[in-house]
Amino acid sequence: MKFRQVSKYLDDCLIFGIKPSLIRIQKILELLGNSHKRRDFIHIVGTNGKTSTVTMAANILHSQGLSCGYHISPHISSYTERFWLNGKNITEKDFCSIFDKLYPYIKKVNTLDLGGPITQFEILTAMSFLIADEYGLDVLVMEAGMGGRWDATNVADALVVGFTGVSLEHTQILGNSIEEIAEEKVEVIKRGARVATLARKEEIIRIIKKKALDTGSKLYLYGKDFFIEKIEDRAFGYNLDLKGIKGRYCNLALNMAGKYQAQNLLLAIVLSELYLSLKDKALSAGSLKEAVNRIKVKGRFQIIREEPMVIADASHNPEGISKFCENIEEYFKNKGKIIIFSVLRDKNYKEMIERVAEVTDTLILTSSETERSLDIDKLEFEALNILKEKGIKIREIYKINNIKNSLNFALNIAKSNDIICITGSITNLEHVV
Repeated sequence: MKFRQVSKYLDDCLIFGIKPSLIRIQKILELLGNSHKRRDFIHIVGTNGKTSTVTMAANILHSQGLSCGYHISPHISSYTERFWLNGKNITEKDFCSIFDKLYPYIKKVNTLDLGGPITQFEILTAMSFLIADEYGLDVLVMEAGMGGRWDATNVADALVVGFTGVSLEHTQILGNSIEEIAEEKVEVIKRGARVATLARKEEIIRIIKKKALDTGSKLYLYGKDFFIEKIEDRAFGYNLDLKGIKGRYCNLALNMAGKYQAQNLLLAIVLSELYLSLKDKALSAGSLKEAVNRIKVKGRFQIIREEPMVIADASHNPEGISKFCENIEEYFKNKGKIIIFSVLRDKNYKEMIERVAEVTDTLILTSSETERSLDIDKLEFEALNILKEKGIKIREIYKINNIKNSLNFALNIAKSNDIICITGSITNLEHVV
């Protein structure tokens, strides 16, 4: 198939939704000969920060001379963003080649009685395993999609596991409390793994400790076994001294905003140390410094235009939105703020709308035009209710059909002292980013 056809096929698979089960991914991998069992994996789970940490870890390991790739989700502009190989996103041609090899097995699985057709995320996860084998990667760094126990990525027997943190998400599937959600996420820990976590809440740490003990895994804790020694602000980034498990790494220049990104970098370094140590290798500080200086993560407080300044930040849950708003308040205190916001209907969008409204002057409500997007009329209804109920006053509020048109409109109304931010569930930024 051509790339446009493959993208359309994957888009259409969104209607099959989220199905908490490993039965379909296990079957398609079995049909492929379980080739994924020949590869090494690092698995990263958590509520926020997964994509950044995955990207950082893969870049670091590649800088150490390993053949390394990653699998992230969702993408911002193209499906090719989900697969990175030794420094570059997979090409459209290679993406199609991998899909074409997988397609006969997709059709086969869909003829079986396995709880419905294979989902989009299951297909993409199967592609990631096939890519790892086809390209002979030393290690693939994987981002869990949702939860852990029933996430398609959990068929990997990861040697190293990282937890970025846990907060309420997907409560209709994962559970109604932090503890229940943590219980789901720790199921990615397999026997004899090396595990590191940024979590600080005692109830979360207790659950991770128990799972580590049950599986004979080694656990390393942020603030105890690894920590930030020094953090100095600079323009949209930080100068850092970090203490890992195996060494100290000083004068690192991280070109990403948000102190949480310093923590994500530290976790990525620790995960890299743990994997390398299993291979009797040490992390080279010099190569690390060069890799960190180059790291960019698309859609994470990303400046995509300077005149006027336009920032894209794919914060898609309340915790992420809160951190995004803190950055906006810190860096742009005296600027007018135009915020373009879209959200998925299965998110806690009321809390997100309220936080965004607190920092914006002009709010543009829109859609990322995916199957899961919250209807714009519903979004407008909720936003107006929240503004009235909470007594929040903003300059203007608009409703525009998609992100591209919203940005064009924002550029037309922006004053010289305004910044424009695109945030929420931004999964369709073609021709923008």
